Amino acid sequence: MDLSFLIPSKTRRTVLAYFVANPKATGGVRELAREMGIAPQLAYRELVNLEGWGFLFSSKRGNQRAFRLNERFPLYPGVKEIFLSFQKENNRTIEIVKTYDWKKLSAHYKKIPIPEELIKGLTSKRTKPRAYDEEKLLKKKGFL
Repeated sequence: MDLSFLIPSKTRRTVLAYFVANPKATGGVRELAREMGIAPQLAYRELVNLEGWGFLFSSKRGNQRAFRLNERFPLYPGVKEIFLSFQKENNRTIEIVKTYDWKKLSAHYKKIPIPEELIKGLTSKRTKPRAYDEEKLLKKKGFL
């Protein structure tokens, strides 16, 4: 399961996940793009978008911009919780407690006796609906 239903942009999910996992990270566009494994152009576009929202800060570092997380961003705790819970869910393992042998089970259940009344109904081809036969039986027994 992933967050694609909530955050459609794969690049934005990658950048957000990176800064949630590394809240003290600071770096230029190329450096961050290399660490995140995405193209620098895509990283720059998302870094500038997130800076515009207030999620990131940027500062001049020579002739480059260095980006870092704004931990005081009002939605940061919620974003962090969402990413960490999804990460926990994706890392969850399922323990198989018991397995069943289908051939043994089916052989066992074939041995269950079936009442004669049901066998007649299961094997015969009906020309009239079942309700007709049941009504006829009830009349014969005197209930109708």
